[in-house]
Amino acid sequence: MSGSQSSASADKQLIYAALVLGSLVVVVTCGTATPEPIAPLPQTSSGQRTETGGQVAHAAAPDATTSATAPASGTVVAALESAAPSEEVGPKGPLASFRAAMAGLAAGQRKRPVRVTWLGDSHTAADFWTDAVRQRLGRVAPAGGPGFVYLGLEPYRHSGVSVDLDGDWQHLPHAPSTSSKTADGVFGIGGVRTSFGSGDAKLRLTPRARTLLGSARWTVYYRMPDARTRFRVKLGDKTKTVKSKRPGRIERTLLEGAASDTLTLEPGAGRPEFFGAVVEGSEPGVVLDTLGINGARVATALAWEEDSFVDLLKQREPDLVVLAYGTNEAGANTAVEKYRAHFEALMKRVRRAAPDASCALFGPTDWVRNEDRIIAIDALERSVAGALGCAYFSVFDAMGGRDSITDWAKQSPPLAAPDHIHLTPKGYGVIGQATADFLLGASK
Repeated sequence: MSGSQSSASADKQLIYAALVLGSLVVVVTCGTATPEPIAPLPQTSSGQRTETGGQVAHAAAPDATTSATAPASGTVVAALESAAPSEEVGPKGPLASFRAAMAGLAAGQRKRPVRVTWLGDSHTAADFWTDAVRQRLGRVAPAGGPGFVYLGLEPYRHSGVSVDLDGDWQHLPHAPSTSSKTADGVFGIGGVRTSFGSGDAKLRLTPRARTLLGSARWTVYYRMPDARTRFRVKLGDKTKTVKSKRPGRIERTLLEGAASDTLTLEPGAGRPEFFGAVVEGSEPGVVLDTLGINGARVATALAWEEDSFVDLLKQREPDLVVLAYGTNEAGANTAVEKYRAHFEALMKRVRRAAPDASCALFGPTDWVRNEDRIIAIDALERSVAGALGCAYFSVFDAMGGRDSITDWAKQSPPLAAPDHIHLTPKGYGVIGQATADFLLGASK
């Protein structure tokens, strides 16, 4: 066995032991548990913060060719090791059921996937942070597939799927981050619906190597305005013409093929609407759905029609639901306390769909120009998480607290983007490792 293989095996055994221990604690302990406060963090080396400002954080599309993982160094390592959030795991611990599911999957006892549904803003959308977590979970249990994939959006990237788009496509809402209701508000769980915009529109999706085990199982979500509307879907050398059985309602079509087969969508007749697709392996594994929208706030999801959101989330059967918001709230002028009701309302919808799932809130990164609001939102989300029975991961504290984004930008290579709001792909890789360790109970 090579050194890297030995290290990976030891890592897997260590985390599996932590998961099993967490599961045993669920059995033998009594009483409820809430997230513990995070210990004070060491002062970062960058000095005092600058004046706060009102700029709203917009999406920065990181370089997709850059690796999402990199070792942290210097003050970043110190901050991550001293500030890793922790929470008690008891019978009603916020992550107990998720950790038990992961332990069962790692032991080969679980026969269905462990699914994570992750809603968020631009930090989520580029699939660097989420993929670092996906990769880390995949070191403990098998990879279960890329999960949710948006259809017909450009620009768009997913770490586990190659996307090739032709022709014109249309989407609603035109500004997906809006917190105002658009049209009938039906946008599924991804917050966007798309349609062919030209006769030559075409979409090809191919799972990347080693993202799933067994055959690839695809689910395409769509809605037809009438019985005459249709589209063609190909998987490998098989072609299927899809018609509606329930016009006006979201439906799904299922396909299965080789792991390397390309899924292709082509126009047929009329204007079908698409609400995303899901690809998973036939062998059970870890699946993380990346549901990020550039510029989104938690209120963005509240503008979507509730019943269709709940129905599609229920179909996903998540074991863990993550709400990762806060940066764009920090850039607004809304009183911070008003966001409490937004988180509560969205979690109420989540629990309609997945009452037994674990839940977690992930806070915003450091943002020097809006640091006072970042700190206030971080505190609010911690409070909300405790009240809702969810775990809370403070990205702000894990980075090192006040003005830490400056230190991250000074690393070589940089871990923070030039806007000092977003991270680089390597930075998201670093915070993703800390996030996954938190979820697994493996934080130092």
